[in-house]
Amino acid sequence: MDKTGETHQGLLDMAFFRLVPNLTIMAPKDFKELEDMLEFAVDLNKPVVIRYPRGGEGKEKFDKHAKIKYGKAEIIKQGKDISIIAIGKTVERAIQVSKMLEKDDIHAEVINVRFLKPFDKNMVKKSIEKTKKVITIEDGTIINGLATAVKELIVEEKLENIEIKNYSYPDKFIEHGSVEELEKLYKQDAKYIYKNIKWNIGDRD
Repeated sequence: MDKTGETHQGLLDMAFFRLVPNLTIMAPKDFKELEDMLEFAVDLNKPVVIRYPRGGEGKEKFDKHAKIKYGKAEIIKQGKDISIIAIGKTVERAIQVSKMLEKDDIHAEVINVRFLKPFDKNMVKKSIEKTKKVITIEDGTIINGLATAVKELIVEEKLENIEIKNYSYPDKFIEHGSVEELEKLYKQDAKYIYKNIKWNIGDRD
């Protein structure tokens, strides 16, 4: 995400690249995964887009980095109550939300998608079938990104009785502001997501 004005926000890139046939789209959760993806892309011998946001790494440090495998997601945290599907820098936010939920005895499964295309349908499907509740978190537009990929999966696989909530930016040009300001304005920050999830999965006092 950029902050140079409404017409230069980096929110649409993965959505429009996803339309291109035979294109691989990856997004790393941190600098170490970015290095791994760059090495992987060099050896892949296919057109690749690696999307990373401005602003550097977040505060959350990841101790483990599974080997990059083509089109394969990574389970960061096992859980049974809700599936949190995230990509790129928002994986850190997913972990923050899961830690907040854990204090309320809600155990979230956190998946780092890694690849928007090809999308790891098998891993995501298994998680959704287990929890029946899923949220997606991405720093991009609501249209044709991670949210769309997960909704397509639910429809294609005929998954029933699934509750889904998507956290992303609306289909509009986003105004100027810092990343933190815009996340709060559009209700994408970890505290809002936590409170919203908690309310939606039963604690509605």
